[in-house]
Order: sequence, then C-alpha cells, then structure tokens
Amino acid sequence: MRIFRLSSVQKRLGVIFLAYLCLLVVSVGSTFISLETQRQDARVINLAGRQRMLLQQMKGLALSLDLDDASQNTADLLGAANAFEQTLTALCGGGSILDYTGARFELPVPTDPALKAELAALQEGWNAYRPHIDRLAGAADPLQRQAAAAQVTAGSPALVEQADRVVRAFEALSTARVNRLSFFQVAFLLAGLALLSAGWWVTNFSVSRPLAELEASARRIGGGDLASPIGVNGPSEVRLLSETMETMRGQILASREDLQQWALTLENRVRQRTQELEALSAVSREINSHLSIEEVLTSVTEKARVLLGGDVASLCLLDEGGKVLSLHAAAAPETALLADRSPADHPAVGMILTQHCAHPCGLQSRQGFCQIIAPEYRASHMAAPLYSKETVIGALCVGGARPGRFKPEMAAVLTQLADAAAVALENSRLYQQAEYAATLEERQRIAAEMHDGLLQTLSFLRLMAGLLEDQLQSGSTEKAAETLQQIRRAEEQCEREIRQAIQSLQDDFPLSDTLQERLSALARDLSAARPPVTFESRVMRPLLLSRQEGEQVLRVAREAAVNAQRHSRAEAVTMTLERAGDEVLLSVEDRGIGFNPGAGPDDGRMHFGLKIMQARAARLGGRLSILSSPGAGTVVQLRWAPARRPAGEGDPA
Repeated sequence: MRIFRLSSVQKRLGVIFLAYLCLLVVSVGSTFISLETQRQDARVINLAGRQRMLLQQMKGLALSLDLDDASQNTADLLGAANAFEQTLTALCGGGSILDYTGARFELPVPTDPALKAELAALQEGWNAYRPHIDRLAGAADPLQRQAAAAQVTAGSPALVEQADRVVRAFEALSTARVNRLSFFQVAFLLAGLALLSAGWWVTNFSVSRPLAELEASARRIGGGDLASPIGVNGPSEVRLLSETMETMRGQILASREDLQQWALTLENRVRQRTQELEALSAVSREINSHLSIEEVLTSVTEKARVLLGGDVASLCLLDEGGKVLSLHAAAAPETALLADRSPADHPAVGMILTQHCAHPCGLQSRQGFCQIIAPEYRASHMAAPLYSKETVIGALCVGGARPGRFKPEMAAVLTQLADAAAVALENSRLYQQAEYAATLEERQRIAAEMHDGLLQTLSFLRLMAGLLEDQLQSGSTEKAAETLQQIRRAEEQCEREIRQAIQSLQDDFPLSDTLQERLSALARDLSAARPPVTFESRVMRPLLLSRQEGEQVLRVAREAAVNAQRHSRAEAVTMTLERAGDEVLLSVEDRGIGFNPGAGPDDGRMHFGLKIMQARAARLGGRLSILSSPGAGTVVQLRWAPARRPAGEGDPA
C-alpha cells in the first residue's frame, strides 16, 4: 500500500496506470502465446484426423484388391499404411512430420495420461492390423487376397473408432488449454478491475471527498456561514485549494442564502418544465410518425403518470351516445383498476367533461366516473377532458394514494397531454376518412374505365348484332360476313379492354418511379411484339406523377403504340417525351401506311379507341391530336400540364 502514502495525486494515479499497463502487456503476451499454441494444436488435431481418412482409404483399397490385383492399388495401400504408421509414431513419441499443407513441424511428446493411453491403444490396434495389410499386399493367390482383404475390412471399424478417440483426446487437451486461457483472461480482468478499484479509491479519497468537503464549505459560505473555518486535509493540491478558499472566506461579507434558494427553485422549475416539453414533443413525434392510435394513447397515459408523479393514470373515451366512458389506455398496477368502463352521468363527471381544462377532483364515492380507479388510489385525483372540434370525447385522469400529490400548476400539463391525445384521435379519424375517399376514387376510376371502353364496345356489338340480323333476313350474305368480321374484331377489342382493366387493377404504380422510367418499361414490354417500340426522353428533370395521372398517360401511350404495331405496317414505333412550355408533350410516331383521321372506317378497323384516348386526355386536363395521312405515317400527340405533387409524395430531394 505504498502508493497511497505518496503525497501527490498525480504520482498515485501514475503508479496505478503503470501497473495497469504492465498487466495489459502481460495479458496480450499470454493471449498471443495461447493463440500460437492453439494453432499448433489445430495442426496436430488435423494430423490425428487424417489417420481416420487413411484407415478408410486402406479399407477401400483392400476391397479393390479383393476384386483386382493391380500393382498400383497395392502400392497405394502400402503407401497409406506407411503414412499412417509414420504419423502414429510421431504422435506417440514426437518428432518431425509433414502437415496437411506440406509444411514440416515438430510434434511434441504427449504428456497427458489420457492422451497417451488412447495413443497406446491405437498403436496396439495398429500393430495387430498391419500384418493383415502386408499379407494382402504380398498375396498372389486370389483366395489369399480375398481372405486378407476380409481381415483388413473387418478390423477397420474398430481401428477407425480408436482413431476417433485419439482425435477427441487431442481436442479435449486443446479445449483444456483454451479453458486455461479463459481462466487467465478472467484473472487478468479481475486484476484490471482491482487496479480500477484502486484508482477509484485514490480518486475518491484523495480528490472527490476533499473536493466534496471544499464544496460543502463553499456552500456554507454561500449560505452566510462565515464563522466555520475551512481546513481540508489531503494531497498538496487539495491543501493549496483549501488554503485559497480559506483566504477567500475572509473576503466574503454578504450572505448569498436567498440567491441560492432562488437559483435552486428556478433550476428545479426549469428541469420540470424541460421534462414537460420533452414529453409533449415525444407525443407530437409519435403522432406524426405513425397512426397507431393505441401506441399514442398508451404513451400519453404513461407520460401523464410520470410527469405528474401519480400512481395511476387512465384515458377513457365516451361512446357515441355519450353515456359510458370506456377505458382505452392505462398506466397502473392491476390492483388500481376496478373496471374497464363506467357511467358518465355522475355530477362530478359532468363538471369535468364540460370544462376545457384540468382540475382536481374530490370524488369519495364509488359512483360515476371513478368506478374505474380503485378508492385507495383516489386520495389525490386530477382529470382533464379530451376535446375534438369543440366536442368532448373522453377524459385523461391521474390518481395518487397520498393526499395533496398534485400541484395546481400540473393542471396545465395534464390539459396539454389531453389535447395531444385528442389530436391523435382526430388524425386517426382523418386517416380513415382519407382511406375511404381513396377507395371511392378508385371505384370511380374503374367505372370510368368501363364506361369509356367496355360500354362503348358493347354498344357497338349490340348495334352490329342488329345490323347482322337485318342483313341475314334480307339475304345479304356478303355484307353479313363483313359485319360478322367487324363483330369479331369488336369482340377482340372488348377482350383487350377487359384485360387492360384487369391489368390496371393488378399493376402497382410506385410513387418513386418517374414517368420516364414507366414509359421506358412500357416500351420494353411492347417490344416483345413487332415492330419494336423505342422510347426517347428529352425532359431532363424527372417527372413524378400521381397514381391517377400516371395511369391515364400510360394508358394513352399503350393504346397509341399498340394501334401502331397492329395497323401501321411500320418497321419501328417511337415514343418521345419533351417539354412544350409549361406543358409536357408525349408523341407516338410511326412511318407506316397512315390513314385519314377525318374519314370513316373504310377498312373495318376499330377507330372508337381514339375516343377513349381523347377521354383520358380530357381527364388530364390536356388534349389529344392525331396527325396522319395515307402513306405518310401517323403521329399521336398527348399534351398536358402535370399537376404539382403534394409535398411528401415522392418529390425528388
């Protein structure tokens, strides 16, 4: 304990640090030596494991010699036997040997009694097994080889088992060394903890306690106690500081007691207010981060109990009729809750639910609202109503087993927490309304798809069916055949519209994909048919559209490209996206046979698909134009002004 008699704290800590450094060096050195020993053990275990493979190899060669007397098999058998014997000799008595990598290393002489016993047993088994191998290698007569091979095969399992026991013995020895290393590491850890404890002792008794005494003296001076002298014993540094403070004590003439008390009160108030703000901020983050109303209400209830220092807190919501309060969240032991609901017609409850602020409750009966909280937790009780759009929807309550538990200023905190819970409930309600509105919008979109596409096709089929009936009755078979072809093409159009409608329900339009990416993917999909479709974007800024807007643009592009593939007889179809002032221009162009857009359908083609594209353009607030003439190709252009996406819906950073 010489180090604790040194006068300087720096010297004491220096000695402890030096001892800790030495311990660290010894620990690292012992770990390095142990790792090297484990590496050698691994090589030895690998050699021992190789013995088992050699035995299995000898057994396989013996079986092959039983069927074939090839000299190469005999040489391999003798080579495996010699390798086994050399390795066994080295394992039993030590010596130089080649490992599995071809490197030579020295095997130590085994000293462990259990290992030596297993090696001796393996040596004894090998001594009895080796003559069978020699007889098998030297046998010329097939019957002799068969008998010798049978003896080799029969003796192999026992010898393999003994080789496995040798491997396990080596592994046990290596494990014991690892355990010893673990023991030393634990010992080094304990020694290090002891040195740390010594450092803590030196720091505590040479620095912390003297400084604590000096701090106490300073507090006495600040409190107006100038009669008590300052005399703290300790190291030289502490004594110098004590003498300096003693000199300063004589210079203090005024008391600071009131100032300290005021500062302490202010500090506590700031700390409490900080906790309140942190709790309210945490609740706000939870409300904004997710819409799990159960988690938010549970968090609000727990924070109300902690901030107000209560023993129990509960959050109840009114039913639709406003007659029953149901428990939705609680932070309390099981014994603190009597039920999960209670009537809301108690007079005291009415007072709580009609005032938009928190206030103490003096409920002493088992009636009304306080049927939820056990009487022993109602010695102190405070409640605040939950308001949503000037309508009361529930109450947030805290209770305590000790009277006078809650200070009057706590009412504002409870009111703010109740307002936060009401905001969370309102957010959840709005989210549900938004989901319902999105469902209605999707239904309207599907209805529009059916009206613009399927309904028109079916109307055309009904018209053509009537025309076909008249033609058949009048005997105009050629016209009836043409009408029948038109009906068949209309049926194909109807089938395509149905497939597109199904695909629109199954397709996922990720908000993170740009319009350029979607059009490029569409071109790749359509290029599976001939002619191929290529896409070129001349708009550098990525365009992120809403789901509905993106669907309409893609449907127009698909319809125009498919029409060009089917009817244009062009070698290629090109989609181009470019800017036209504040608008975006999508063009689908082919250099095919073209047609007259103003003329009637004289080729039997279904031209009312163009009306569907025009209807989609109208939904976008844009316009569709078709530029074509016979022999000059066709250009379909969609021009529209993209709607601005609301913030947070995939806008590029």
